[in-house]
Amino acid sequence: MANIMIVDDEPTIQQLMAIILEDMGHRVVAQSLNGEVALQTYMEMGTRPDLLIIDHRMPIMSGTDLARSVLEKVPGQKILFLTADESVKETVNNLGITNFLEKPADIDTIREAVARALS
Repeated sequence: MANIMIVDDEPTIQQLMAIILEDMGHRVVAQSLNGEVALQTYMEMGTRPDLLIIDHRMPIMSGTDLARSVLEKVPGQKILFLTADESVKETVNNLGITNFLEKPADIDTIREAVARALS
């Protein structure tokens, strides 16, 4: 079982992801609708999540900016990018994040991506 944080500006995506993750036996420890709040929440957590699932296009702070800030503070944090914006794939890869999933994705693909990101 892994502790996972979901960062996506669409509440329905957050709910769907939480259902999928909990069905896989994981625990959603935090959720945020924008990168700025997510970064603040992340930094205040006593125990860091095993995995961050991050969308790119969000208000206030983008997913790439969030990922960059997190990785500067906690190198090696596992991150899965789940976004409809494929144009950021190279930027995400340059940050050292190899787990990239394009929306929309079916449940089995999401499960596989989460398992791969956690391994």
